[in-house]
Amino acid sequence: MKTNLLNIEGVNVLSRKSQSQIKGQAGVDLSLCGCDCKGTVVGPAYCHKYIVCPQDHTC
Repeated sequence: MKTNLLNIEGVNVLSRKSQSQIKGQAGVDLSLCGCDCKGTVVGPAYCHKYIVCPQDHTC
């Protein structure tokens, strides 16, 4: 599979040094996600992809 990727035009192999200098993150803050008293996921739209609330969640 690695050889197939190297055949794609514009693909470069990064050295270990180059890889260690890449900084960034996905931009997903799961601390903004939660559950309300009804057991519904609350927070930004991406929260539904990452957490599930129990249906019997009570406050």
